[in-house]
Amino acid sequence: MTWVDSEYAGELAVVSAWLAALLPWSVTVRSGTLLGESASLIIVRFPAAMFQFLFGPEVQGFDSFVPVWAAPGFTGSEAVATAYTLWLAAAALVGLAVVFSAIYYARDDLVEERSPVDPVRLMGALLLPAGVFMFAAAVLLFRAQGGVTIPVGAGLVPVLGGLLLIVDRTETDERGAASEGS
Repeated sequence: MTWVDSEYAGELAVVSAWLAALLPWSVTVRSGTLLGESASLIIVRFPAAMFQFLFGPEVQGFDSFVPVWAAPGFTGSEAVATAYTLWLAAAALVGLAVVFSAIYYARDDLVEERSPVDPVRLMGALLLPAGVFMFAAAVLLFRAQGGVTIPVGAGLVPVLGGLLLIVDRTETDERGAASEGS
């Protein structure tokens, strides 16, 4: 049984890269006391940046937007810094996947004809480790920061990457015989 028809594997590869770039890889919700008042913090992390929403007292110097390249130095905790370094590596892989997906989307026949490797498997090879890095970062954040961390994209991206690596790339001719596709 195949999950994806070989004919649509290229489209799945392109959409997977876009999903990896557009979905938040994790959402963290924390609540407690800050400056003597009840406070809640919601952090939504995308591959390129994180957005923080603080509900409670006003805090001087609170950054509501943090780009991925600034995040590893953003905190004093070693575990959180490691998580954000993994996030930076994942963001680089997702960035490469998005650039490749744009080229593949625009010129799929040319890419499939000239590529020394199967473009669908290449996309899987970019997304699988990106997703694993995101998931590892989500686990580290859950352990280090408390609150509730939901691995949204961190759960989906490695699954998509894995599917792209194992998708059946054989095509069936008119007689029903399978032949190896590009």
